[in-house]
Order: sequence, then structure tokens, then C-alpha cells
Amino acid sequence: MLDELIEEVLLRIPPDEPACLFRASAVCKPWRRILAGRRFRRRYREFHGTPPILGLFHQRVRFVPTSALRPAHSGLPDWFAMDCRHGRALFAHIANDESTLDLIVLDPVTGHQRRVPWPHDDWTKCSAAVLCAAQGCDHHSCQDGHFLVAFVVTKKKKVSLGWLYSSETRVWSNLTSVHHPNVKFTNDFGASSVLLGDALYFNGGRIMECQLGTLRLSSFEKPIDRYGILMTAEDGGLGFAAVVDVTNLTLWSREAGPEGAMGWTPLRVIDLKMLLPDVDLSIRSFETTEYIPTFGGAIYEFPCPRVSGFAEGTHVIFVTTSVGSYMVDLKTGRASKVSDPGRQFFPFMSFYIPGTLLCYILSVILCNMQSKYGTWHSFVHMT
Repeated sequence: MLDELIEEVLLRIPPDEPACLFRASAVCKPWRRILAGRRFRRRYREFHGTPPILGLFHQRVRFVPTSALRPAHSGLPDWFAMDCRHGRALFAHIANDESTLDLIVLDPVTGHQRRVPWPHDDWTKCSAAVLCAAQGCDHHSCQDGHFLVAFVVTKKKKVSLGWLYSSETRVWSNLTSVHHPNVKFTNDFGASSVLLGDALYFNGGRIMECQLGTLRLSSFEKPIDRYGILMTAEDGGLGFAAVVDVTNLTLWSREAGPEGAMGWTPLRVIDLKMLLPDVDLSIRSFETTEYIPTFGGAIYEFPCPRVSGFAEGTHVIFVTTSVGSYMVDLKTGRASKVSDPGRQFFPFMSFYIPGTLLCYILSVILCNMQSKYGTWHSFVHMT
């Protein structure tokens, strides 16, 4: 009975700070046994629902922690972040002469990685996304299973091509091609994506829709011709967010009109001065010398304020200003600085629960520190 009560208490430890679970595992063997058990791990994920944001991948492979998590592997300097979803991160590795590109699917917690061959010889205007391949999965602990990689490239003749890779078959399947000759510009390297049901949407010069079940590729216009991000709208459909008129964060939803035609509908406008009252929101550009394919290694600028990321399954977006990047919860209105200015961020969301071996090793370390500092409570207070 006592173990059941303790389990109920441990279930309520917030998942966005994994260090709390590790400290709890070092209290005593019974607690460690509960935390390492399959029953607790399953119930913990079910109790908390959406996985927490444990950190961010900046596009030029820099892991920005938002918790105590330090991943076993966060990428290498010559990797380029393309996507992060379902406990996996997707990177591109580009040869020094830019002649070849490899895709790497990484589990940041364990460091396990899989290399995926690139499907096309022209990748300078490409985007890619990774997702779990299991049907009906809740995506709480599926990072060890099979995955899919979607790859979309727009060629100079304004034709978009797509492929879908399965880690189970190790084969790329072709998607239908899309011609859009009237588009003034095409998607940049590594455009972000959002997953809704059985469809992936890529944010480029036009929005590319990739139907995973039918392998169909199509495109449609964005609500506004400026920097912004795709997101999940409040009604669960496709949404879009962009900064308009200096400090007005505008949200759109893609909905059916009176005659059934799909189009963009403005939902609401949020004054960034209310969300970020102490932040300089004047129109500026932040400079960076980080190498980005198709841009080269010279100094280049990105205007801000701008929306630079979205966490799927949440109401959280990321806003970049000239002085830093901020995590903003649109539901609660809370905002916190997470990084220096960045072009694009991919949130890493996962439950990080101590395993049996890791619990043991960490508990030994923590218990030694406990002895050093005198009492467990003193140690917890100092950490």
C-alpha cells in the first residue's frame, strides 16, 4: 500500500525537469525500483500526456537546453538540423565540396543514430522531416521503433519532387510531382514542417502538402508573403503565425469557406509588447556568420522580430528578437528567454525517465555527493 502511495506522489513530478526524477531515484532503493519499473514509466507518460520540451536544436546543430537534460549526442559541427519529432532529431551532413548530402536520424538521449541515403542529386532547395512509422502510436516512447523520412526538393524549373523513406524497408518511395511556374521564390534549405494526421506540411515559398498514405504532393499559398511558421491552429487544423506591423503577432487558420473552398482565416492578433514587455522589439536584423547551405559562409542578416519555431502538440512558439529568442506559451501568455537570436529552432520533446542501469549509476553519484554535503536536504537545496 505504501509503494502505491509513493508511486502516486512520484507520478506528479513535473516532466519538464528530468533532474527531479533522478534525484528522487537516489533517495532509496524502493523509490529507485518504482521509477525504473515499466508500470511507472507507462503511467507517467499517460498521466502527463504531451511530452515536455527538454531543449532546442538550432539549425546549425547547437543544442540549447531548456531543462537539466544534456543529451548523449547532440550532433556534430558539420551537421545541419532539419527536423525534430517523436523523440528523434533529423540532421543533414553535407560534404565539404557540397557534392553529397547524407541524412542522419538521431536519438539524442541514447546517442543512437541511423544514416539515410539521400534520394536526389539536387538538394540546394530541399526540406526534410522525420516521424514515427507506427500506426496509432501515442509517440510517448517510440524513438526505438521504425521511422519515416519525407524529403521534398524544389528545382530551378519550379518543379517540386518528393520521396518517402521507410526505415523498415530501407527504400525511398516517389511522391507525385508539383509544377508551380508562377511562384516568385521557392523554399530555402531546411524549411520547417508540421504534422497533422496523415499529412506533412512544409513551409517554403508555397506550402507543400505531403499526403503520407497516398504519396501525393501538392501546394498552396501562404496567408502572407513574409517570414512565419506553420503550426497547429486552436481548432486542431493547420495554422500559420507571423509578425506583422512590427509587433503584431498574427495567427491564421486554414478553413473551408462558404462554398467549400479552403482558405486562410485570421484568428487573432497578439501584441508582442504585452508578451515581452521588457524586450526591445524595434525592427532590426541579427547578423550571423554561421554557414547555411545556399547562403554560403559570408555574413548575412535575418529580420526580426520573427517567429522562429513551434512545438507540436502544444501552444508554444518561439519568437526571435534582435536581443534573443524567447519561448512563448500562447495559452498562458508566459514567455522566457531561451537563446541568443536564431534563424530557426526545432524543439526536442520527450519523456526522460531514469532507467534501471542509469538510476543505479546516478544514485551512486548522488549518494556520494549527499555524503559530501552532509544531508540529503542540504544537497537538494544546493542543487
